[in-house]
Amino acid sequence: MTVMRLRPHHLLDIVTDYGHGVEFKPHPYGHAVHTVAAQVVANPGSQVRFVLAADEICCPCRHLRSDGQCGTDVPIRDVLHQLREPISKQAYNDELDRRLFSYLGMSPGEEMTVGAFLERVNERTPGLEKICTHPGEQEERRLEGLEKGLARLGVRR
Repeated sequence: MTVMRLRPHHLLDIVTDYGHGVEFKPHPYGHAVHTVAAQVVANPGSQVRFVLAADEICCPCRHLRSDGQCGTDVPIRDVLHQLREPISKQAYNDELDRRLFSYLGMSPGEEMTVGAFLERVNERTPGLEKICTHPGEQEERRLEGLEKGLARLGVRR
């Protein structure tokens, strides 16, 4: 069985979007959210190694540099301008995943099934949305998506 390498926030984003009924389709950046989401939804028994690095979603992205970092070699830096002090997506995502690893009681390199991860997420929701809500997103909307996504995936009753 192939083990997927995923950042925790990527899997949470998939669950949230799934809860909101988002259609997963190819993105202009070329990343693999749509294919990973299809696998997650179809097979919660999929094995995942959680990483603090480029993952299955990042690898085909046109903004991924050869050193595995996100987007700083493109003409316009891939930054989050909605923050008071704009930072790169790489720095933002690394810090976000560090906080998620801590909150979820996990470490980079840890492996478990998607289903086991979702059970852990379910145990810490509500609460988790305070960490994983992205800039410009409302916590209530993030929580709603997480809860609906967990329910659609059969984890939350």
